[in-house]
Amino acid sequence: MNDAELSALVDDHYLAEAQTLTGTEANLLKLAELRGMLSAAQAGRWVELKAAYVRTQTLGGPESDPLTRAVAALGLLADRVAAVESAINRAVDPRHLIANPAPRTPGARA
Repeated sequence: MNDAELSALVDDHYLAEAQTLTGTEANLLKLAELRGMLSAAQAGRWVELKAAYVRTQTLGGPESDPLTRAVAALGLLADRVAAVESAINRAVDPRHLIANPAPRTPGARA
């Protein structure tokens, strides 16, 4: 059995096993990541699934107390606003502008 046949066998087996579990898509994407075989589209989807999982966990999970979830959501919002503030500060920082000047267009005067 060559490498391609072995890879196809593992893919088929894991696909059959993953379908009996919840989160089939996540399981298959995780396998592809572990094997270093994620396509660009799969990598993007895997990032989305992981972010959704983290968001659910951060907000206290689906069955938690609504007040706890609301407070967690406010905390998450505060973190996101802080990240935006940090990005804006980096973008307008003179040191950043000197290190990363805007590209010139052809024919533009200095």
